[in-house]
Amino acid sequence: MVRKRHMQWKGRDAIEICNGRMQVVVLSGGGHLAEMRILKGDEPSVNLLWEAPWETADPGTRAARQLSELYGGMPAGPFLAGFTGHALCLDLFGPPSKEETARGIPLHGEASTRKWELSEAADGCIAQAEMAQSKLRIARSVKFKGDESALFVEEKVENHSDAEREVHWVQHLTLGAPLLSAGNCTVDASVDRCRVSPMGYEGREALLTDAEFAWPWAPSVNGEWLDLRVPFQEKGRGILAAAHVSQRLPFAYIAALNWDLGLVLIYCFRKEDFPWVALWEENCAREDPPWNGTAKVRGMEFGTTPLPLGRDAIEAMGSLFDTPVTCVLPSGSTRTARYVACAASVPKGWRTIESVEVSANELTLEDEGTRIAIAAEGIGEFLGQERK
Repeated sequence: MVRKRHMQWKGRDAIEICNGRMQVVVLSGGGHLAEMRILKGDEPSVNLLWEAPWETADPGTRAARQLSELYGGMPAGPFLAGFTGHALCLDLFGPPSKEETARGIPLHGEASTRKWELSEAADGCIAQAEMAQSKLRIARSVKFKGDESALFVEEKVENHSDAEREVHWVQHLTLGAPLLSAGNCTVDASVDRCRVSPMGYEGREALLTDAEFAWPWAPSVNGEWLDLRVPFQEKGRGILAAAHVSQRLPFAYIAALNWDLGLVLIYCFRKEDFPWVALWEENCAREDPPWNGTAKVRGMEFGTTPLPLGRDAIEAMGSLFDTPVTCVLPSGSTRTARYVACAASVPKGWRTIESVEVSANELTLEDEGTRIAIAAEGIGEFLGQERK
């Protein structure tokens, strides 16, 4: 049985859903997934998602407006004032143009700075929001199936405008301590070809600007090669790169493992929905508020768009590695995307996730011949495996 309760999360409106094995908090402000924990008995694990170390507030409130100004004002301030955990970038990934800024469009689009309507559902909750500027509507179903440590998420975006629209639709999955910290964790993904952002990283980039490489080894500015599976190697520097989702599997995944905690978080998604992972890392590089030179954050942002460069730069790109960099929503149309988040305890001797497999009703992980199955009823059908 799934328990639901409306609550306050750090002073913000939220709904918590729990099935006895997994506990998730969804915020009304921005629709963020703020917490994801597995339960051992009655004791929850650490939050597997990153929690902003600065004060946040629900959009539309006086507190949010004040924080937005403190955090730099438009266009980044409104996003940062509410940002935590897993955010949604829609229908923009990156900075708005001058014209969009003048119309009040913030960094990463409207969705993350709108008030979402939260309602209970039989196995979880439904979160919905309207975007006045883009005339898009988002409806997100967040559900469990039984008492398994697997969260099933389906998003539907409707285009209510009179014109076709090119849409950036990116899951801003953000990870950090305690799941990720230097020296005791690894992050992997089913990606292959990669390119470093042509914009560098505000003069503090760790990687060679605009360089192409094969995952996970990337060329650094000091002439060495960095293994991007290892977070937080270059203190005082940042990383921004596009990673193309591999076609070798019938699905795509992102895996984060902490061997001291013996915990793993796996996101699986349909590669036709989200053909890109934008890899972002902030490692004490940004000194302005709210970063203050202390934040350590790894983003594994899976979506339709490879880099957070804004609409004009992405349109000029056209495609990358022969793969589209936006999705198109005709007027009056609806598009659906799906992903599953699974979490589990693993042997503390594990240091990598060598393989991830999806069958009809479970997710299987392997490291050095040891396999662990995570029950997830219907995951194969949910991710479209029946079509393969």
